[in-house]
Amino acid sequence: MARYKSILQLTGSLDGLVFYKLNGIPVVRKKSGFNKKDFKTKDNYARVRENSTEFGHCSKVGKMLRRATFTFSNKSGDKFLYQSFAKLMTKIKDCDHFSDRGKRTVEVGLRTIEGKKMLHEFGFGNVNSIKYSLQSFLIDEKISLKINVTTEAEQIHLISIKPNYQQYTFEKNEEILPINSTLEFSFEKYFDSDDILYFVALTKGKDILAMGFVCDEK
Repeated sequence: MARYKSILQLTGSLDGLVFYKLNGIPVVRKKSGFNKKDFKTKDNYARVRENSTEFGHCSKVGKMLRRATFTFSNKSGDKFLYQSFAKLMTKIKDCDHFSDRGKRTVEVGLRTIEGKKMLHEFGFGNVNSIKYSLQSFLIDEKISLKINVTTEAEQIHLISIKPNYQQYTFEKNEEILPINSTLEFSFEKYFDSDDILYFVALTKGKDILAMGFVCDEK
């Protein structure tokens, strides 16, 4: 890319060069050799197509889960959360060792121990991770949760999320319980599926003291 000075202010392409304005300054660059038809059909673009498909999938899943937890994730203090969350989804997708390249998914990655661990250990910006407060999390007829430290929190929130990885939509249910002296809690099992995701937050008034995704220990 280079700046140019001319009486004529060109815009568009001419003889392999592209003229346009960048921040109000006339610039010129060589025309890209990229061709959409070649990208879609030629074998030498196969790996690029695979990466592009998987990247798009991970970005959409990340956006879906951020929307599902928006009440809390929006208060993480991290303005680049969307980027770090997309990277997390990419790492989880890489745990899918069962699908062909270009078809690997976050859904399958989250069925692995490694993928679940990555989701559980992810930190939301400046807010403490729930993993430091969580002693146990078990799913049976009900959902049993125990925290391991005395806390200033007044309430514990459990969000159950049922993702649709094809449509990038979700169903969710949030249950809120007051903190008790035993630090043990029993929540209703709202969805009956192995692919449900669980998000826990500890709050005091409007303040979030800890939050994050949790995984069944079984």
